[in-house]
Amino acid sequence: MLLTSPRLLAPAWTLLIIVGLTLPGSQIPDSPLLQLDKLVHGVLFFVLTVLWLSALSEAEWGPAIAVFTVILAFSVITELYQGWLPFGRHADFLDAAADAIGALIGLGIWIPLRHRLESWAQRGRKVSVQKR
Repeated sequence: MLLTSPRLLAPAWTLLIIVGLTLPGSQIPDSPLLQLDKLVHGVLFFVLTVLWLSALSEAEWGPAIAVFTVILAFSVITELYQGWLPFGRHADFLDAAADAIGALIGLGIWIPLRHRLESWAQRGRKVSVQKR
């Protein structure tokens, strides 16, 4: 089904992360879950990595390493970006480290499951081609 295709979910998840990181600090609700900030960052980037690897890698190592590298750069760029925002956000490179750990775990999970995840991605591609 197209709605569960990693080619659709990966950009949507990326946008969700960008929006979440752009919200003014005062707009973020106080929640016990947010006390686990580093865990939240790790989970966000774990999911991001698995989605983009499933969407783009086609179970090949070269593209997988490229995807992983771009996600690490995205992590650092988003932290720098938060440091430039004028409304209660700040750059925290421990957040970037948590993002990197989440991405590394995502890559580590993807390695043994890549063929299964690739078949999921292929189903999404077939559905989108059939709808055209």
